[in-house]
Amino acid sequence: MNCLPYDMNRLYIIGNGFDRYHGLPTRYADFHIYVKEYYPELLEKLERYFELSVDDDALWQNFEQDLCRYDSGDFMDTYNHIDTSSESFKYSEFYGMTDEVDEQSGSLVEEIREAFGSWVESFEFPDLMDRTYDPLKLDTTARLINFNYTDTLEELYQVPKDRILYIHNNANAYDGELIFGHAQKKDGKEVPTFDADGEPTRTPFTDAENASRAPFFELQKDTRSVLKQHRKWFKTLIDVEEVIILGHSLGKVDWPYFRAIAKLSPQVQWKLSYYGDSERADLHERAAAMLRRTDVQMITFSELL
Repeated sequence: MNCLPYDMNRLYIIGNGFDRYHGLPTRYADFHIYVKEYYPELLEKLERYFELSVDDDALWQNFEQDLCRYDSGDFMDTYNHIDTSSESFKYSEFYGMTDEVDEQSGSLVEEIREAFGSWVESFEFPDLMDRTYDPLKLDTTARLINFNYTDTLEELYQVPKDRILYIHNNANAYDGELIFGHAQKKDGKEVPTFDADGEPTRTPFTDAENASRAPFFELQKDTRSVLKQHRKWFKTLIDVEEVIILGHSLGKVDWPYFRAIAKLSPQVQWKLSYYGDSERADLHERAAAMLRRTDVQMITFSELL
């Protein structure tokens, strides 16, 4: 067992691989299975309006980031039954369609959020006799940023809640909506109503088109707002000497958090866990690009046993 010195200021950053190590079904593939069983109508909508990448078992592999691959045009077409050539056509039909698209797009976002939250709340820790992992030797004096929504640190390691920043909120704390989503940017929430020459392009469909675009923006992960909300907590990391990242894939959507820490403590030592040799090189390359330094030490979970 490796014993960590407790005489240094240490920060753990906890990612999804940490929960998976402890036997929780937290892969996007597991979420796909959950939606299939409990939210079949939502599954149909997700498969129609989003282009979701899948693994070799045809299960989702990058659900959050794939939320940017949303087809607002197809969504609007679902509710566009207007035939302007019909003798019974009335202009008021445009208002009715806009209201329906607005209502249905809001409903789609809420269904996704509800399913995601329900899935996280369904996790159960394995019984002590059934566990398949060896407990890690964590520094009990350290601070922790938890990207997961679960109570794994509190339940299995008795880490005091006040030492943990649940940066995307905690499923059991009722301290706000779970924060998840994609990092893709798009100019403007509304369809442009003027062309490059300043000529108006607005049509009777414009308001409905704007309403159909809402899920793309509602399902963005706003890292800037999260950092602003927790800026005081982040400022306390100025004395950190070592950062140990456990089970985080370093997706680009989360880079602003890591860079904020690196800016506060430029001399900090970074350690990054990897699972298997095939993952090591890719993760190290990602970390180097994220932190703009190549001296990131690669470790395995077994080194913390």
